[in-house]
Amino acid sequence: MAILSRCLVDVIPPKDYTISNMLHLKRRVMLYAQAHNELPTSITALPPMEGYDNSNLDGWKREIIFEVSKEGVVTFRSLGRDGVVGGAGEDADIVRSFATHGSEGRWSDELVDWVGGEDTLGK
Repeated sequence: MAILSRCLVDVIPPKDYTISNMLHLKRRVMLYAQAHNELPTSITALPPMEGYDNSNLDGWKREIIFEVSKEGVVTFRSLGRDGVVGGAGEDADIVRSFATHGSEGRWSDELVDWVGGEDTLGK
């Protein structure tokens, strides 16, 4: 019975885990911004979201890189399996960016769409 139960465990591939964590981080950043009227200075400052995986790590157990541009665009970056810039396949960087303000100047919703990026969703 124990052997059978181990066979039925789903394993999330590291790339999918990373993309999922970036989605949760985006929501946490925007909830923080809306509550404090400013962006966090680091992702370690983000409060947890109840009922979610609140890890700041990618699927390879490295900290997701957090950057904010002068225009208020937040970018999350994982350096992939190899931990170095660039690469292909599992070694490719995973990059997600989003605008923190809408066209009216108000904070974006926590479910704001991703913009651009070197790696596209769904791949």
